[in-house]
Amino acid sequence: MFEWMLHNIKGLVREKSNLFFVMIFPVMMVFILGNMLAEMDNPDTAIGTINIAYYAEEAPEVSDSVPLVEHMGRVAESVAVNSFIDALAENEGIEMVKAAGAEAARNEAGSGDIDTAMIFTSPIGIEVSEGDDVYKNRATMLMAQSFARQYAAFKTAAVESPEVFAELASGGIPDFQGLSKDKDLGVSRSMIDYYAVTMIIMIIFMGGGITGASTVFIARQDGSLRRMAASPRSRARLFLDSVLGTTPQNIIQALIVMALSAIFMGANYAGTWQGNILLLCFFVLLGLAVSAVFMLVGLFTRVNPYIPLLAILWALLFISGTFSKEMIIEGFSEYLPMNVAQRAVFDFTVFGRAEQLLGVMGLSAVVLLVACVIGAVLYRRKEIMF
Repeated sequence: MFEWMLHNIKGLVREKSNLFFVMIFPVMMVFILGNMLAEMDNPDTAIGTINIAYYAEEAPEVSDSVPLVEHMGRVAESVAVNSFIDALAENEGIEMVKAAGAEAARNEAGSGDIDTAMIFTSPIGIEVSEGDDVYKNRATMLMAQSFARQYAAFKTAAVESPEVFAELASGGIPDFQGLSKDKDLGVSRSMIDYYAVTMIIMIIFMGGGITGASTVFIARQDGSLRRMAASPRSRARLFLDSVLGTTPQNIIQALIVMALSAIFMGANYAGTWQGNILLLCFFVLLGLAVSAVFMLVGLFTRVNPYIPLLAILWALLFISGTFSKEMIIEGFSEYLPMNVAQRAVFDFTVFGRAEQLLGVMGLSAVVLLVACVIGAVLYRRKEIMF
């Protein structure tokens, strides 16, 4: 394994074109695209129309079992909730759909028929049932939290200081419309930040994919695999060593782009050094998984895979939003590995949530393990090596 690592490092340093493509080209792309498209592209993810199913409990009727004070409180809640719902419905980017009940609203969000669901309970409480789109979930959650905080402030004033509340409410029911305006979610991301991530993803798939497949193909063509098979080392271990031997290259290419983009272009990654280490581990593990999969491809190709893979990977990266965020195909692009990896990184760097990142790391580890097992089995077959 260490021999492979040393071999790959020497090959990277000696071959100037590889050195340029792996370390210099991505940084140049970050600078060029980040500045050239700063006024043409929007680095933040477009949320689009949010379809929200809602259900609100009705205020109880006046009765002996319900004290008048409690009834009035429930009525005030109902008025505030309905005012908030009407304000949301007036927003062009929000579609409010009344559900038959709380469980019906949850089911609609869970099935994907509706983006999210808001369930208003009494005493004042808001439950948000999330759908598949993390950005729409986040936007809905922030609107609900904003409403709850503002309403709680007025309710506290009414209970603790009626005279203060009377003064605050002298102008009528509190205006909740400001809570339904489009917000930037409290975060910002420049085009430099965007491409500082996507260019690492680009080099992982372009570099790892093409290099992995081409290296194995050439080794079959020039007899290197035959000579390795004749060595005392286990054939099953040869594939594992060749995969793990790419670790230094994956570390170097991710670290160089992250460091230079942050130092010289002000790119933002994770907010803490621990987060940046986790991010680096993510890029390295993803790179190993990509290399392992494409090394398997190199075992079966009859022609040099360099040009075909260059065209295929470039096209997939293009429609994954790697070079321009707007260049995606709805219903297709979000399932491509490049797009999945990018969304996981942005969810971590922009919102500080590591769940998607860790999920993709787990999936990458499984893919790496499966690829290594398949490669080890194939390397034991004489017809593959010869």
